[in-house]
Amino acid sequence: MADARRDEFGRALASDGLPLGGNARVIEVAAVSGLRRSKLYSMCDSGELPSIRVGRTILIPWREVRSVLLEPEV
Repeated sequence: MADARRDEFGRALASDGLPLGGNARVIEVAAVSGLRRSKLYSMCDSGELPSIRVGRTILIPWREVRSVLLEPEV
């Protein structure tokens, strides 16, 4: 059985090259979604984009990035 592709942090990658699990910083989400950081911070503050605050850092689970930003419901 072939090993799953992994990123530099050891996270398994999906076929689109994005991590399957773990959390992303706002700047990482901005890079893949095309949204500005300020918009993402606003979405996190309003609860539109679920996030986790660790000290001053906002982390967004990759599963939320996929479901809210990359694969929106029609």
